Amino acid sequence: MGIKLNRSTGPKLKRLKRGREELSRQESRNVGNIFSDEEQAEDQNQRDDYAEDYDDRSRYRRDMYDDMGDFIADEDDEDDLNEVLGERAEARGYDDERRGRRKANMDMMSILPEGMSEDVLVDMYDIFGDGREYEWALYNDEEEEAEREREPQLADIFEPSELAERMMTEQDEEIRLRDVPERLQMRYEGTNKSFEQATNEEVQEEALWIAQAMVNARGMLQPDEQFISAIAYVVGFLTREFLEVPHIKDHRRDFFTEINKDTGISKEILTEKDLWEIYDWDFKYHGFVERRQALRDFLEKTQITDEYVDTILSRAERVEEITDLTEYVNLNFSERINAIQQHNRGPKRPTTKSLYQSSKDSDIHNLLPKFGVTARQFGTNYMESTRQYFPEDSPLDPIAEAHLYIDNVFTDEHKVLKAARSILAQELAYDPQVRRAMRRDWEAYGTVTVRPTEKGYTVIDDLHPMKPFKYLSDKPRDAFKDGQFLQILKGEADGLLNVTISIQDYPSWLGRMCEFYLSDGFSDSVQQWNEQRKEVLNLALQEYLLPLMKKHVREKLRMEAQESVCHAAFTSLYNKINVGPFRGPESQFKSAVPRVVTVTAGNGTHKDPVVAVFVNQRGKVLDQIEVPNLKDEKDWKQLSEFIKSKKANVLGIAGYNAEIRKVIKHMQTMLSEINQSNEQSGLSKMDMVIVDDETARLYKSSRRAQQEFPEHTETMRYCISLARRLQNPVMEYASLGRDLLAIHHHDLQHLIPEDTLLFYLERALISVINDLGVDINAAVQSPYLASALQYVCGFGPRKAQSILKKIEATGELESRTALVLRKLTPANTFMNCASYLRIRDVDGADILDDTRIHPQDYELARKMAADALEIDEDEMDDYDSKVAVVTRVIKEYPDKLNDLILDDYAVVLRKQYNAPKRQILEHIKLELQGPYHDRRNRYARPTMEEQFVMVTGETRQQLSEGFIIPAMVVACRGKVANCVLDSGLEGIIYVNNVSDERVMNVSDVLKVGQTINCKVLRIDRDKFMIELSCKPSDTKPGSDLHLRRLPEDTYYDHTAEAKDKEQQKANRRKQSKSKRVIKHPLFRPFNHMEAEEYLSSRQRGDLVIRPSSHGYDHIAITWKVDDGIYQHIDVLEVKNNNDIHAPPKLKIGNQMFEDLDELIVTYVEAVARKVEEIMAHPKYVPGGSRALNEHLTALTQANPKVSAYGFCQSEKAGYFDLGFKISAKGPPMRWVVKVLPDGYRLRNVSYPQVDDLINGFKRIQMAEARKRRA
Repeated sequence: MGIKLNRSTGPKLKRLKRGREELSRQESRNVGNIFSDEEQAEDQNQRDDYAEDYDDRSRYRRDMYDDMGDFIADEDDEDDLNEVLGERAEARGYDDERRGRRKANMDMMSILPEGMSEDVLVDMYDIFGDGREYEWALYNDEEEEAEREREPQLADIFEPSELAERMMTEQDEEIRLRDVPERLQMRYEGTNKSFEQATNEEVQEEALWIAQAMVNARGMLQPDEQFISAIAYVVGFLTREFLEVPHIKDHRRDFFTEINKDTGISKEILTEKDLWEIYDWDFKYHGFVERRQALRDFLEKTQITDEYVDTILSRAERVEEITDLTEYVNLNFSERINAIQQHNRGPKRPTTKSLYQSSKDSDIHNLLPKFGVTARQFGTNYMESTRQYFPEDSPLDPIAEAHLYIDNVFTDEHKVLKAARSILAQELAYDPQVRRAMRRDWEAYGTVTVRPTEKGYTVIDDLHPMKPFKYLSDKPRDAFKDGQFLQILKGEADGLLNVTISIQDYPSWLGRMCEFYLSDGFSDSVQQWNEQRKEVLNLALQEYLLPLMKKHVREKLRMEAQESVCHAAFTSLYNKINVGPFRGPESQFKSAVPRVVTVTAGNGTHKDPVVAVFVNQRGKVLDQIEVPNLKDEKDWKQLSEFIKSKKANVLGIAGYNAEIRKVIKHMQTMLSEINQSNEQSGLSKMDMVIVDDETARLYKSSRRAQQEFPEHTETMRYCISLARRLQNPVMEYASLGRDLLAIHHHDLQHLIPEDTLLFYLERALISVINDLGVDINAAVQSPYLASALQYVCGFGPRKAQSILKKIEATGELESRTALVLRKLTPANTFMNCASYLRIRDVDGADILDDTRIHPQDYELARKMAADALEIDEDEMDDYDSKVAVVTRVIKEYPDKLNDLILDDYAVVLRKQYNAPKRQILEHIKLELQGPYHDRRNRYARPTMEEQFVMVTGETRQQLSEGFIIPAMVVACRGKVANCVLDSGLEGIIYVNNVSDERVMNVSDVLKVGQTINCKVLRIDRDKFMIELSCKPSDTKPGSDLHLRRLPEDTYYDHTAEAKDKEQQKANRRKQSKSKRVIKHPLFRPFNHMEAEEYLSSRQRGDLVIRPSSHGYDHIAITWKVDDGIYQHIDVLEVKNNNDIHAPPKLKIGNQMFEDLDELIVTYVEAVARKVEEIMAHPKYVPGGSRALNEHLTALTQANPKVSAYGFCQSEKAGYFDLGFKISAKGPPMRWVVKVLPDGYRLRNVSYPQVDDLINGFKRIQMAEARKRRA
């Protein structure tokens, strides 16, 4: 069924009714009838899970088209607009309304009194109206009654966005009804694709185009005939039969497989990967053809006939070449294009001429041949890499020749030559052959150079992901094999990198270009003309061609990197989903889906209960249990009995974080007890595995999970998803829809547009699901299973939704042929999907309906079965007997099929069907011997490494021996300290790894709650335990760089890096003072002289904090001691290696400070107070040492028997001189006193007060006097 939303002209415009508003509505069927048996639609509310957002994905597909038509002007736009407006007016009854009003006005004029003018009538209308405002009340409006009785429409119920989300728009219905696979339709969304069957000529042309593109991409020269023929068959299947890749792979294999006649071994000419590549190239080809046809239509419309244009167009092989030719046409035929567009009244080009056109229309065009070969001739030389055309040397030099063309516009020889060079440069740059040849060179020899920006130099350190390519020099384009260029572009976008696209050995390449354009003559005149030609080439390159080539190489590298990441993501997902159900070591490969019990404790905290869920082999949740914890014996026993009673094949465990490791240990012990009991009872052992929970994390809180299990908690839904992951991995991923993007598939997937990435991820699901098949009747009953149907060959979300609704409405599908007999699918869709829809557990069903054999080959299968049992065709005269024979072969005698000589069969069938059938026969044989045999990889138990990552989330790139990591101390127990990592993983530090010095207990060094840097000594991945060391000798900063650093690119330029480092060091030395900024109100970006000048007008004791010249780990504090005296204090920043979060401490001499405020208060201000104290003392003499000496001399001369002493400022700021004179005849002497925060130091002895200092000085003098007397 479907939704049929018919457009109509709508009801005629009616009068405006007071008190209510009438909305014109389209004539479409009512909501109550949209699901009738004659329609093709579905109940969207019951099938939201199938509503994939294909609209978003269409952007990626439209991008691949490089839309044509920007240069094509529509003809008769004004006429078309008038026609459209006329149709709309007529459709809505505007003309009838207007005619009616005109007639009423004329009638009114006929009855007006004589002498009343029309102006008066207009005023009357303005004031009183026309008398029709209440006319509606005089009539019974039948239309109005019908409108009220009309059933509500879809557009009345849903917003347009909701209709699109529910896939209920007219476009969605067209996609459902069109007998073309939905995915084939959706990739052309937004284009004018008609889906007409291709002709033989079109198929052959496309096959040649794709074959050449594929061999070019693989670095080969020419495709062979066998390769082209195989591609032609595949192209025919895609464009004439509208078959999808899975069907072609399984049922058309004979057309791209060859058999060695001698050995009988078959060899694939095209692999499945090649088929998908052809599928992608087919899309690109149609984009190319559309562009080419658009250009042809444009040439025809503008009446441009040019042999060169026609030749280039016929040889064009790429979209870029169509673009080149388009620009060439616009440059050389602009006047004709403008004239045609003006004639057709379409969009007009500016009437002002370009400099190129103005110059070319002048006499200068007669000068152009003097330059030598034309652009077309140069293009031929360059394209063929041979000199077919040579310039003819002019007898006059360029200046003399240019003098002949001076006029009012070009008033001197230089202007003439400049105009000529400009014309020639544009002609060279726009010539299609020149561009094609240059694009060939740049694709083959293009290079990439990367340098960091000023910001990037600092940001990209040794551990930054962009470090491997921080300095690249001339890395060849073909050396980019992965997604690295996407990272480079990201670095450029973030302002971290500068990227330069160039070509290998540019001077030599330019020299080869010149060979095709310059003359070989040696005369002065020829050399002057050659200089002019070089300028033409340089202008063409710099202004036009080089920017174009750089942009082209950049885009090509981006697309190649994007495809590389997408293919890697496809492979990653494919390897995850192409895995069968869990099978223990004792299980047979064909054993049934396991019965599963899954256990989790969520976040693993003491508040989180332990939850277990039991899921049977059909994926049904039969029972669940929840216990508070496993420490209580009662809870332990309860959970143990639950697990034991379910007789499951496997116990799966996972959790939200590393805390689940505790539950794992408990379950290992519990399972050991259960298996011992089972062994005594003769029951098989239960296995235990850790399950990858990446799908379960998304499922547990999703809307789909809430709808499917509304009564279960998130933790239980998490367990259910874990169990399903063990039973059928592909289904867990298929049901995610766009949430597939939330799973990690590749490290660079965040650099890929989401719709592009989803396109490749869905391809992995398509490959595996079609290989596995879908039980169509089970899918009708289970939304969980139904989520896979959209990936079946020929379907998509809309068609899958449609067929599910039809089967639900009409009853169980009894056979594949019923798809056609009951008109559930049209022919092409049936051909695509039939062999992938399995009919199971249906009474009387044909056993072939549960095989990969296509219904079109059923008769072959029955014939092979009969021949294997040596039964004549006469004995198989009815359907039941044919079914019985096949059933007997499959169940009882599959090995007899090996006796059949399939080669002889194939010869006969080739004559009968005029098509190869050898591979089909082999396919039928294998299916009869093992219907829908599981081709997926057998389940492999996760390795210890994989289990460790599942539980902790720590990969080897994040955690390895030798790494220095932060850890928080959670317990100190004598000789051992317990730590926890950010991931929740436990670490242990033994006492001998706590310090380089001998300690008795770990608590002597470590404190609970402290975060410290530790070195990883050993990782026990089996027990989820890490041995750590926090010894300073083990945790030196940067000691693990060699382990963490990513490997450098082969083209890494160490010379350029070293040069930049030296430059940066020089810059730092020059600018370190001004660059250092400290967040403190007293900070000023001064040097020492600026600081002194700043403090000169301030009070004693004032200070500034400023950058230090000693390096980044130093700070300078300048404070004013006295007028003209300033002390500069050097402060060293000391980082704490054991605590990465702690701010650096400050050190002056041997004193340590926590921060600047503490340093200022307890050191600088304290010193300033001590200075004030000594300067306020009576013994202080201002004026320096000279003034003090004079003061002491005066005192001793006045009283010769008395010694004198005093203080003055020392020449060294922060120090004082203690001057003294023992006698009048003795010389003045000085001892230095250092001011300390807590006193004064004289001769290595500290004194707290000035008086103490004086007393100490006196004691020293007395002691020395005694020595002299002795």
